[in-house]
Amino acid sequence: MAFERIHKQTHIIAGTTVRVCYDRFTSRFEIKSESEVIYSSLLLFLPIKNVDISINKQKFTLKIRWFILWQSTLVNSTEVVVSELLYRRRKKSINLFIYFMLISSIKIAIGLTAQ
Repeated sequence: MAFERIHKQTHIIAGTTVRVCYDRFTSRFEIKSESEVIYSSLLLFLPIKNVDISINKQKFTLKIRWFILWQSTLVNSTEVVVSELLYRRRKKSINLFIYFMLISSIKIAIGLTAQ
């Protein structure tokens, strides 16, 4: 598993190809259409973010949560359009969470048996 600084994924939303990028060093989250930047923001200290955006003249709500587990969804007024914008980022956050929980439980078990 190689280190990736920028996570990228493409989606087709409202008949337009959309590219979603997340830079791990700067915590910049971007949504780009073919030639324009639809949304760009630094996530830094805001673990929950809900933003209204427009793609191809249709309104969507972008929901980003990254406090413990990563989740980024795109929702219109009636349904979830894209359940996860950055699937590999979500997968890595789940794997890291499982790893930390496993190591923590092993440490607790060793600490309890050492007494």
